[in-house]
Amino acid sequence: MRSRFSKHLSIAVLLACLAAPAIAQDNTAWGTRSALSMNQLAAPAAVNAGTLNWSVQFANASFGTGGVGLRNRGEGAIQISGVSGPIKRAHIYWAVVTQGAPTTAVNRIEIKRGSTGLTFATLVGTPIGSGATPCWQGDRTTVYRSVIPLSIATGNGLYIVRLKPGANGSTAGGSPWALPPPPLPLFEGASIVIVGTGTSRVAIYDTGLAGKMFFDQLSYRLNLPVTVVGSSEVLLHTIGADGQIGTGVKATALISGEVTTLNGVKIAGPGSPAPGDWNGILAAPLPQLWDNATHDVTTAAKANVATTLMTFGVKASGDCVVTIANVMSVR
Repeated sequence: MRSRFSKHLSIAVLLACLAAPAIAQDNTAWGTRSALSMNQLAAPAAVNAGTLNWSVQFANASFGTGGVGLRNRGEGAIQISGVSGPIKRAHIYWAVVTQGAPTTAVNRIEIKRGSTGLTFATLVGTPIGSGATPCWQGDRTTVYRSVIPLSIATGNGLYIVRLKPGANGSTAGGSPWALPPPPLPLFEGASIVIVGTGTSRVAIYDTGLAGKMFFDQLSYRLNLPVTVVGSSEVLLHTIGADGQIGTGVKATALISGEVTTLNGVKIAGPGSPAPGDWNGILAAPLPQLWDNATHDVTTAAKANVATTLMTFGVKASGDCVVTIANVMSVR
């Protein structure tokens, strides 16, 4: 027979357990195809973005890109390399998951050059594409672009970006897969593209590509502003949102095994010389969810010699991801 003391102790332990906060675990399916039923998405599994023309292109140019993952963060640093001056143009891109129309908190971002001695400038973004949420809570993802003044984008080096209050549901730095999930909005990340002076023709592709959410296959073609010939060198930078290796730091081949092809030649992912373009490596180990990849695609581009049309394909069996922009140079 239990004593009255033991009975009261058991009740106290039970009440303490009920009152204790839940332990966060990286065990949900957010961001993956398994979470589709949570969002009741109507987005197609296979997306064909068609044939895309450049949004802007530059002769006698060079370029560099860099990015930072910003889920559950309030600020981040971006390093740029590979640009030669004088600078011709600079863009910053970012993407945010929301429920309903985005607020003014998410269509603005702050930026400064270097880590000390300068004040932040606020940039207002232009929405250049939107689509379904990549298998998180919310009902849409919006991609923004803003031109960075050349007084700030002076070339290679460090850039600090800072979010406006309310742009991210949490800035505490927790895992995106911890329970309970953070409130909306869910900021994905930001990337900078700086075009300088050089010997290449540089083309930026964003309109018509930005905001395409897919969870199986993506295909599209890029029209180049110059013909690729036998002596050409072709470089490609891709920017994408919501890439991950699995759920949290637990990797699975189904989710991390995206393969990117150019003219039918594998350029990223299993079976290619390069890591996958959609694994959140830029912000590894956490929060992931943003990618800014670089490839020398000269060999793949010459699979169609003397042409200005490049055909891309992405196979993403388990992940839900969002396109942002491509930058290509031909020299």
